[in-house]
Amino acid sequence: MAEGRKLRLNWIEGRSTLSGGIKSNRLMAEAMQRRGHEVTTSFLTPVHQWPRPWRIRTFLKRLWRAILPNSFPHHLEHSTVNLNQMPTRELNPDLVPDADVSFASWWQVWDLVSRWPASKGLKVHYVRHHEIHGGKRSDVDAAYLIPGPRVVISSWLGSVMKDYGHSDTQMVRVPNGVDWKQFESQEREKASEPIIGMLMGTESFKDTPTGVRAIRILQERVPGLRVIAFGKRPPPAEWDLPECVEHHRSPAQDLIPKLYQQANCWVITSSAEGFGMPGIEAAASHCPLVSTRCGGPEDFVREGENGFMIDVGDAEAMADAIERVLNLDDDEWKKMSKASYSIAREFDWDRSAEKLEAQSYKWLDERDGAGETL
Repeated sequence: MAEGRKLRLNWIEGRSTLSGGIKSNRLMAEAMQRRGHEVTTSFLTPVHQWPRPWRIRTFLKRLWRAILPNSFPHHLEHSTVNLNQMPTRELNPDLVPDADVSFASWWQVWDLVSRWPASKGLKVHYVRHHEIHGGKRSDVDAAYLIPGPRVVISSWLGSVMKDYGHSDTQMVRVPNGVDWKQFESQEREKASEPIIGMLMGTESFKDTPTGVRAIRILQERVPGLRVIAFGKRPPPAEWDLPECVEHHRSPAQDLIPKLYQQANCWVITSSAEGFGMPGIEAAASHCPLVSTRCGGPEDFVREGENGFMIDVGDAEAMADAIERVLNLDDDEWKKMSKASYSIAREFDWDRSAEKLEAQSYKWLDERDGAGETL
C-alpha cells in the first residue's frame, strides 16, 4: 500500500510569475514538504513582456532587467522546496526528476504533462481556475477533457469539471489555505474613514471596470471615500481611475497585509475566480467582504455573516453592498469583521496538504491495484 510512505512529488509550472496560481502552488508544495515528502518544483525562466517602445522609461527599465541576472521577481524565488529552473524554453520531461505524482495546473502545462512518461508518476490536473484564454477555445476544451485524476480548489471548479464529464470518484476538492505567518491578524476597530480595498487586475475576468464604476457611484454617496488597490500592472489609461484610488503596483509581500488591514471592506469584482486568494487573505485580516457570484469566493463569503454577494457585472448592486458595509455601526462592523477572520481560519495549507496526501495515496493504490495508470 502507498499510505504512509514518503512520496516523490513534482509541481510543474510554466514561467514563474507573481500570479496567485504560482503562489498557491508554492504554498501547497511547501506544505507537502512539511509532511515529509520529497518535493520538486520545475519551471521555466521568469520573463516580463516587452512594453511598447514609445513608453521610453518602461522600455529602458525592461531592457536593464534583461541584462541583469535574476532580475524578475516571482513567487518561487524564495521557495523552500527543491527548485528546478529549466535552461530551455519549453518544459522537458528529461530534465524533471522521476516521481510518484506530478501535478500540473495551467491547461497548456497539463496538456503537456499528461503525456509524459510513466517514470514521472501519476499525472494529476491541479485545477486552480477555469482558464479559457491563452489559446484556441477548442484546444482549451480538449485539455480539460483529458482523463485523469483532478484536484479542484473550489466547489465551483468541481461543477465545471463535471460539465467536462469528470466524475466525483476521480476528483477531490482541496481548498487553498491562508499563509498564517503572513496574514495572521488581531481584532481591530472599524476605520474612522470610509476605506475600501480591491485587487485591480488587468485580465478581463477580473472585471476591474465594474469595480471602477461602483467607485464612481459611491463617490456621489460617501464623502471622503478612499480606495486602496493593488495589481501586477499599472492601471490602463482607459480606466481613468478616480483621484480617491491609491494604487500600489506589485507591492512588497510584507506590505500587502497592511493594505488589507486598513480597509473596512474588501471587494472582489471578478466575473470568474477559481478561488480568490486576495479575498480569503483580506478575510484573514479581519475584513468584511463584498464579492460577485464568480465561483471560488462563494466557498468563503457567507451572505450577511462576513459580507454580501452580488451578481457579476452589476456596479449598482456592488456600490449598494459596499455602502451597506461602510454604514454598519461599530459593533455590527466588528461582528462581521470577526466572522470573516473565523471563516478564514477554516482554510489552512497544512490541513489541505493532509487531504491531498490522503487522496494521493488512494489514487496510487487504485492505480497499482488496477495494474494501469489512472
